[in-house]
Amino acid sequence: MTEREEYEAWFAREFAGRDIPEALRILGFTFWRGGRQSLVAASGAAVEIRALAEPQ
Repeated sequence: MTEREEYEAWFAREFAGRDIPEALRILGFTFWRGGRQSLVAASGAAVEIRALAEPQ
């Protein structure tokens, strides 16, 4: 799952049924991604390790 796909899934869960303009959703991704990158940088880890979902 790419970062964009992960964000879209999160967005769909959090804002289900709400009429959110496309421009705000795109801007939200910018901040969401930046926040994640900041957390990884602050942790001091050299890389981000991600768990993959089990196949269904």
